[in-house]
Parts: sequence; structure tokens; C-alpha cells
Amino acid sequence: MSGPRVPRNSYAIYRAVNRIFKGISSPPQGDYHEVVRYMNEELPRFEQANSSYLVLGSYRGAYGQRLREFANCLNMPTNAESIVLGDTINLDTAVVPEFDIKINLLGEAADYIAGVYEKESGGESPELGVVRALFVNKTFVFPRDYTGLTRDSLETREDVIQAALAVYYADFDHLDNEHSVAEKKKEEIASLLTVAQEEGIDINERELTDLIKERQNNIDEPPAEYSWVHLSFFKRFEAMTQCHPWTTMPELRDHADEMPGPERPQWETEFDVGMFCDE
Repeated sequence: MSGPRVPRNSYAIYRAVNRIFKGISSPPQGDYHEVVRYMNEELPRFEQANSSYLVLGSYRGAYGQRLREFANCLNMPTNAESIVLGDTINLDTAVVPEFDIKINLLGEAADYIAGVYEKESGGESPELGVVRALFVNKTFVFPRDYTGLTRDSLETREDVIQAALAVYYADFDHLDNEHSVAEKKKEEIASLLTVAQEEGIDINERELTDLIKERQNNIDEPPAEYSWVHLSFFKRFEAMTQCHPWTTMPELRDHADEMPGPERPQWETEFDVGMFCDE
């Protein structure tokens, strides 16, 4: 009769468990059982994958839908597995915080971590701080509407897009009627394009209009705002080439390919629907 199977990432799990109970002199036996239960429930999926991903972000409402859509993109290759932290089982502990157990075990067990960010408030803020401190080298961040630390001028194509979105979603409450608001926005965006051309930024009116319409159709929200702390974290990951900003859902889905790991299925690019059509 064989003994218990040792997980392939046992050393990482030991590190996680040591952190979970660090500083707690005598945790209740039930807390130990909950840690083991979580390991048995959630970690086997990572064990069976060649590339595993822990996905962090906002887990509710439209934010959660977009987060899970991104996680599904990571799951496309048959030998890849992604887990959204907010979708894992709930734990009943007396002393050890549930979040400590989840972020430490999943963060250590995953090959890579992906954080999708769209706002500065909520539980994603402490998560970002933890992965920056413990797992920075294997973490990739995907902040919506991020263009770098605050800038006063247009330097890149992304700067122009974000400035145009800010104009499009501005209230302009001081104007009298809807026509005046539309005309004002049109003038502001035309001015942006003039400055962009003067700066040698490659974007034209048709592209900018299409991007605004696409944004309106799938994420009809003003540009995301972040605290100075968030921006500093994003800047750190940007310096490590591990930060990938996005504006629309198609861009976020495409960014799944920026994560290390197996390639997407060949049929996505090689499938020819014409082979099933009658000639």
C-alpha cells in the first residue's frame, strides 16, 4: 500500500502554510483542518495543469463578468488551468483570516498570477499589495484605462484614447442643451487629434471614433481612476514589462496571450469555416 502522494509543488505549499500560521502561537485545530480542506479542494486543479493561473480582481457585477471572461481565455489551451480567487470555496476559521489562506496557498501553487483592475476601491487593493510583496516576479497586471503616472501632455496613442474617453464621458453641465454638449465634445476631440498629429502620434479621427463606439458598446463607463498607490504598483509592473493596459473587452481578451504559458488552440487561427460551406 502506497503512502500519501506528495504534491509536485510541496515546498511552495510548505512556505504558504508557514506564512499562514506565522505569529499565531496556538491556532484552533479547526483552522488546521480548514487549511487542509482548502488544499484538497482547490489545489488539485493546478497539479494537473502544465500552466496554472491565479486570477485576481473584482468579483461582483460587470467587473466580475469581465474578470471571468478573461480567466476563460487563459483556460483555452487544454493543458492550462485558471482559478478566480473569489470563486473558490468559503472557509470557516476561528482565528486565521480566510483571505490569508486563499492568497498564500493559491499564490504559491500557481505558476502565474493575473490581476485585472478597473477601479481603486474594494478588495482588489489589498490583493495587489500582497502579490506585489510576495509574488511580484510571476504577477502580471491588466489595469483598464491606465496610461502611466499622471502626465500633463499627450505622449502616446494610449494617452490620446484616454483623453478622448474623458471628453466623451464628461458632463459639461454648464452647457444649455444636448446639441451644444455634442458639439463641444466634437470640438474637444478634434483638438486632441490636432495635438496628437503635431506630436507625431499615429491615430486618426475614424480610429478614435470607432474606439469610442466600441467602448460605449461593451463597457459604457468613464475612464477608470486609481489612487497614487495603485499607479505606483502599476508603474513597477510596467518597468518589468508585466503591465498590459486595456480599454475594451476585445483588448482584454487579446491580452490573455501576453501571459506566459501554452499557446492558444490552433483552430482559432487556422480554422476555415468555408470548408463546411456548400460550393
